[in-house]
Amino acid sequence: MRTSWGVAVGACAAAPQQETRTGAERYHMAEPPRNLGAPLVARPPRCLHSPLPCGETTLAPDQAHHLGRVLRLSPGDPVELVDGQGGWAQATWLGQGRVSVSEPAPRAPTPPVRVLAVAPPRPSRLEWLAEKAAELGVSRLALLSCEHAARDVPPKRLTRLRRKASEALLQCRRLHLMQVQPPSSLQQVLRAWGPRPVWLAAPPPGSGRPPPPPHGELLILVGPEGGFSADEQALARRHGAHELALGSGVLRVETAALAMAVLAGPT
Repeated sequence: MRTSWGVAVGACAAAPQQETRTGAERYHMAEPPRNLGAPLVARPPRCLHSPLPCGETTLAPDQAHHLGRVLRLSPGDPVELVDGQGGWAQATWLGQGRVSVSEPAPRAPTPPVRVLAVAPPRPSRLEWLAEKAAELGVSRLALLSCEHAARDVPPKRLTRLRRKASEALLQCRRLHLMQVQPPSSLQQVLRAWGPRPVWLAAPPPGSGRPPPPPHGELLILVGPEGGFSADEQALARRHGAHELALGSGVLRVETAALAMAVLAGPT
């Protein structure tokens, strides 16, 4: 029997009013405050641009459209560029898709590596999983081709997953972009991973408590709805995987994957 939890969120729209704010102000007011007890701080919109330029540069057409047409920035409004590898720089919107970039800030340190290797659920749920995993700071989403679920992920789907990861990077204001890896077998993933720590989402009884998350690298394995096969479980055990049960209920693949990512600690 599958267990699920749902939360309903309601929203109401205010009556239309005459617009008097600049594009940058509209963007900042649309951002939800991180701390409801603190004053709202204006934050410039961000764009993903790698490598980081210095001086004037032209943004990609979709980014230029978003800043100029959607957010309706005015020349002189602040913008930030990130490269997805820990680097960022302040910039100024010049209009017509161009920005003036200042000297890049010191590169942020690389967070602990968290690789989430998961058997893909159906497409809509896989895209949701990619978005939320990126929000949580997962370093890499590695798709698994398992004996009980060898789901194909075509190149167009991989492109959509990477776009979701990029959008989540900007929305969460993170600096390190989650990578998305095409499907490979569990044996291939474990062979490439080597002797580094591995966690395995296991059915009950399993261990009720996870070990302390490692400060370095961690591989998290989540099987398909039918679970890993006996051979796959034995393979993971031979690699020293710590089996962790997530309660007594049967969780969806994407729920189990995100729960394991949270247990792995903040990144």
